[in-house]
Amino acid sequence: VLRKASDFWQARRRGRIMPPESEMTQLPGAIAAHVFTGRSMTNGSRRWIVTKAGRKAAAILQIKDAARLEIGNRRIAVRLRKLFDMVADKSEPVSAMFELGGRSKERRLVEIFVAPVTGSESNTYAVFGTVNSRVEARG
Repeated sequence: VLRKASDFWQARRRGRIMPPESEMTQLPGAIAAHVFTGRSMTNGSRRWIVTKAGRKAAAILQIKDAARLEIGNRRIAVRLRKLFDMVADKSEPVSAMFELGGRSKERRLVEIFVAPVTGSESNTYAVFGTVNSRVEARG
């Protein structure tokens, strides 16, 4: 899923540093449920918000309020904020993986691809992201 999202982002770039946000709406079916977008105003302090989330992305990111798109897990929110900041600072895509804690015999791994897009307003940062997860036995 992450590779397909990266390929989609690259195709929309067309040689530019980043594609416009408006060109990221016609999503391929294979990634649509995994996609999320984020936005931040550039008013001195970046406060990121998730602006859209597909069904699987919302479940993995533990979005607790569908109307406000708030992330219910503080650890996930902090990780996303750091990734979003890194992407905004470098204007380059980033892929990452982290483990969601738990004391069971299994571990849940979350994989994320986040890429910059040109926001619709000049005073905003915008990102396009895809998330997937898998469960593995602890070794």
